[in-house]
Amino acid sequence: MPRLGSLLVCEKIILDQQQKPSLISIFQGITALVPQGQQMPKDALGGTPWCIFCEWFFAEDELTKMFEQVIEVLMPDGSPSLIKGRLTFQQLAKDQGTRSYVSMYGMPIANPGFLTVNVWLESESVKVTDVFSYPVKIDHTTEPRPNETAMIIPTLSQTKPK
Repeated sequence: MPRLGSLLVCEKIILDQQQKPSLISIFQGITALVPQGQQMPKDALGGTPWCIFCEWFFAEDELTKMFEQVIEVLMPDGSPSLIKGRLTFQQLAKDQGTRSYVSMYGMPIANPGFLTVNVWLESESVKVTDVFSYPVKIDHTTEPRPNETAMIIPTLSQTKPK
């Protein structure tokens, strides 16, 4: 069974000339600024880029199989967000980990609590690993706190015409 070596969520991934990744600003929490007296729209997204980094290790007999990495983001109440996807591995590394990078824009921040970023592998549409999770804490505040350790981000929402 393939083995997950790393799962991290960060702001950005930079690759050097040898294709070695540097992960910038690993996420633990995000604080959304909600002006006093206003409500956060239920479908609000934080206007920030973010990435999911995974490194998988495969046994010798798995190197000829096809694998897809599945990603889903769950809201704090456990319901699915609109963020989900699949990444087919084109090539598996023999003597080192197989790395995947997924870049996105917009973090679901409508509800305070912990977002859950889930990843797993499938082969021929069958789940072949456990589901691995990375929590990202979402807070709401009406004003920035001194020495804030989480990133404060603007919110994006779509206004539907009447």
